Amino acid sequence: MPGFDHEMPLELIRNRPETTLELLRRVPGVDIPPHATARLETVDCTQAPIEFRADSVVVLRNETGTALMAVIVEVQLARDSGKRFSWPVYVTTLRSQHKCDTALLVICPNRSMARWCERTIRLGPNGAVTPLAIDPSRMPLITDPDQARACPELAVLSAVAHPDEADDEPVLEAMLAGLCSLDQDRARIYLSYVFSSLPEVTAKRLEEMVTTIQDFEYLGEKYFSHWLDKGRAEGREEGRAEGEIEAILTVLDARGLDVSDDAHQRIRRCHDLDQLKSWIRKVAVVSSVEELFTE
Repeated sequence: MPGFDHEMPLELIRNRPETTLELLRRVPGVDIPPHATARLETVDCTQAPIEFRADSVVVLRNETGTALMAVIVEVQLARDSGKRFSWPVYVTTLRSQHKCDTALLVICPNRSMARWCERTIRLGPNGAVTPLAIDPSRMPLITDPDQARACPELAVLSAVAHPDEADDEPVLEAMLAGLCSLDQDRARIYLSYVFSSLPEVTAKRLEEMVTTIQDFEYLGEKYFSHWLDKGRAEGREEGRAEGEIEAILTVLDARGLDVSDDAHQRIRRCHDLDQLKSWIRKVAVVSSVEELFTE
């Protein structure tokens, strides 16, 4: 069963509230109220003397702006007993702030982790909070290009969560159609994440598609421009590394993070694809360049 790296699924979810709602619809027994807007809102759940911070919050509102439902999203890779005390704080604080029903949705790398996360948290004799858990088996399988264009982030999660099905062209074609609707920098980051997450055979099939299928020539040229004309395996690897380096530096610049000369040179000198892929998963969420180099 495939799993998810923490940083990139969180960035995919943060970029589009519709992704959160589509995942919430995969949980049995959850009814999403009719609403006019779905917006990402504050993730601070502050209660003195301890500050709690949720990964992401989406609030559904009606035409007058009244909150109908708040959805807290957490990405959880491993068991952490502390979460069973902090998660209820998220729920009760957001419920108090927005005066509406509040759901806690936890994205998990596998079914075992999901079973741990979705255990009911007892608050005492008269209360309890039950997280809603999503693992790869509950991720929707996106094969419709129009659906992928409407929510490219969900199409990326779909391809990574279903690598066996992704070996068939419709899943990859839909995902690529979604990426083609995004700006160049974001498409490059998402494509790098998919390449690093898929099995080697499927990744090679994806590579063929972005370089040979006319509909995806734009994406292939942008991602593989450094090695398409070389025609040699070593040139291809070098070009892939250059593509990753440019993507990392572009995102750091776009986020306004200070990149020292030493850090810039360290990134430029790295041609280890595994290391570059690790950095590219983190670059969208780190608060400083130093965090990028922290294991």
